[in-house]
Amino acid sequence: MEQKLWTKEFIVTSLVNFLLTIMFFLLMVTMSNYAVETYSVNVSTAGLVASIFVLGSLLGRLLVGRLIARFGMVNVLVVGLLGAVLISFSYFFANGVATLLLIRILHGFTIGLVSTTTGTICVQITPISRKGEGISYYSLSAVLGTAIGPFIGMLLTDLKNGFEWMFALNVMTGIVCIFVIKIARIQLPEVEKPAITKKAKAFSVSDYIDKQAIPISILMLTIGFGFSSVTSYLTLYGKETGLIEAVGYFFFVHSICVLCSRPFTGKMIDARGANIVVYPCMLLFATGMFVYSQSTATWMIVIAAICMGLGFGNFNSAAQTIAVKNADPSRLGTATATYFMFIDLGFGLGPYILGYVIEGVGFRLLYMVASCIGLVCLPIYYIIYGKKEKQAYVLRQWRRDF
Repeated sequence: MEQKLWTKEFIVTSLVNFLLTIMFFLLMVTMSNYAVETYSVNVSTAGLVASIFVLGSLLGRLLVGRLIARFGMVNVLVVGLLGAVLISFSYFFANGVATLLLIRILHGFTIGLVSTTTGTICVQITPISRKGEGISYYSLSAVLGTAIGPFIGMLLTDLKNGFEWMFALNVMTGIVCIFVIKIARIQLPEVEKPAITKKAKAFSVSDYIDKQAIPISILMLTIGFGFSSVTSYLTLYGKETGLIEAVGYFFFVHSICVLCSRPFTGKMIDARGANIVVYPCMLLFATGMFVYSQSTATWMIVIAAICMGLGFGNFNSAAQTIAVKNADPSRLGTATATYFMFIDLGFGLGPYILGYVIEGVGFRLLYMVASCIGLVCLPIYYIIYGKKEKQAYVLRQWRRDF
């Protein structure tokens, strides 16, 4: 009998992640503009106002495994949401750039706590036999939020007092999430806590980072670093190539491809292992980046968006499945946090570093190099995980046949 996936807990955590992703991207695409209009800062400072959120999120992810082990997932989730509500409310009282930067980093910290906790809950409550499928469906909540958030943000910027509406929407969303969690009364299975020894009380990197999740997380950082060059400079690239209207379709097409493919790729991972998804995804990502680098027409932008949606979008969920697959149940929070910390590093460092590269070599050459990164990651994946995954699949098939 197939184990149940769509439980009350799974639906609630996916809904919370969906709403918070909308709010994250709503502010991410508008905060630089807010900083310029409100405080008349230069472009680099405005970019810092937008991206420093990622640093706060990274700090939250770093601590969440330890906090979950001590206080429990539901408690960390609710307290993190309460913190997000309070910080969102403080946007109304920012009186300078320094205050705004502090608010952004604190807001990122709370969202880092909450998003990592919801991801950990998803991993814990998903049946082992449907782990890839469950993570794929859960990840769709973020994909939808990625598509809807920027759209709402751009609509609100055209309204009178639009930024105030954004801050109010953040406050209301946090309250709704807390209300839903309390009403649903989600129940999580008990996880045996590891014994605490005297040695364990001393500081240890393993308290914050799961070493088994590091290899695949580094690979995800590398791919994410390359993909951040698309997400951060989409508009500028469109203006330079004369395809500004075409690039406006990019994330819509990208999101549709992820939405349509994730349910199938998740089931494939469960049935035949991650390799059957990862190798094609890396090739598609590399192809998409190359087509993007050579784009001279709308159809090329659309093809690039399809390839990167199928490639990067599905590699993301496959890599997360790998990161938590072998984790000890008591360290699911740490493994999940490790994975997302590396993603944050890739997306946080990418725009800053690649901005200097673009000034030196231009957009097209940069995207060609990013395409090569996707190809280089193929043999690296085989070495760190693919070979072992292939052997495990052959062994499963042999046991099933005999």
